[in-house]
Amino acid sequence: MAFKQIENRKISEIVRQQIEDMIQRGEIQPGEKLDSVVKLADQFNVSRSAVREALSAMRAVGIVTIKQGEGTFVNKYDFSNVVHSVSRERIIAKTEMLELFEMRKIIEVGAAELAAEKREEAHLQALEHALKDMKEAEPEESLGEAADVTFHLALAEASKNSMMIDMMQQLSETLRKTMFESRRAWLFSRRDTLERLYEEHERIYKAIKKQEPEEARVAMLCHLQNVENTLVEERE
Repeated sequence: MAFKQIENRKISEIVRQQIEDMIQRGEIQPGEKLDSVVKLADQFNVSRSAVREALSAMRAVGIVTIKQGEGTFVNKYDFSNVVHSVSRERIIAKTEMLELFEMRKIIEVGAAELAAEKREEAHLQALEHALKDMKEAEPEESLGEAADVTFHLALAEASKNSMMIDMMQQLSETLRKTMFESRRAWLFSRRDTLERLYEEHERIYKAIKKQEPEEARVAMLCHLQNVENTLVEERE
């Protein structure tokens, strides 16, 4: 693994950020054992105490597990616990992000198709309300990502499939995290694409309103692919 030499300020925070960046880019894989504190200190050209402090901070938010006598291991993102609140500090590695989007394409593309077939007026109103909040939200506000999650949950409700609804509810906090990351990536790289993000949701809504299952399916697939591409590009 190639490490960058870092400047001597806020040392433990910079060490932590460097390691987290490597996990996100896939240079360090979930489940992999990190080098020893001594080796990491040499590679980063910092003190051992700075490395220990960085690793302790990462352990506190669930990024790594430190096993006495064995070493420090990168945790896998536990999708079985997505019903619980997910801290924004808890990172999802690139490989895990790709797996999440594979799952979302299977679930949400089907949900959009069912919603177009089964939706009722109350479902359309819920989708419209989420779209309105999304459009009115300032880019820097969390309202945009909250409305994004609300839209996808309302779409699941419109499918009128209880198992689909439960699955999306369980994913809601994980969705909120990835939507936060995708909106942040678009905000700092291409501000105009936030408008495109709204238009993609609007396209899904219009297909559901018209009760066009195939159109809704294609619109959702295109949307998820665009979000996935944005997040993957950010981690290249």
